[in-house]
Amino acid sequence: MEKKFNDKIDKTMSSFDDIEKASPRPFFFTRLEARMENQKSIWEVISSFVTKPMVAFACICLVVIINAAVIFSSSASSASTTNSFSQQNNELATADEYNLVSSNFYEYVNTKP
Repeated sequence: MEKKFNDKIDKTMSSFDDIEKASPRPFFFTRLEARMENQKSIWEVISSFVTKPMVAFACICLVVIINAAVIFSSSASSASTTNSFSQQNNELATADEYNLVSSNFYEYVNTKP
């Protein structure tokens, strides 16, 4: 029994004789470094999308359209408010009356006696 056990140990130990150090395939580290450089963060992806000319042009058009809508809606509402002011000018104060009292921060008080 002990002989069989010793034979198994010798067989196992002899199997380690031809073992070589494991090495990766050629250019493994070069490919790994290239793959790591190609990975982009979420901010790089977003910035590359936003800087595309079509996206920038669409954003500029959107801003211009919103500005035009605000200008036209304010001119329409100011025309309707002038009609209501002319009808009720005795009851409501105009914006000019509110602007009569204004303070100027550049008027310094003379602190010398």
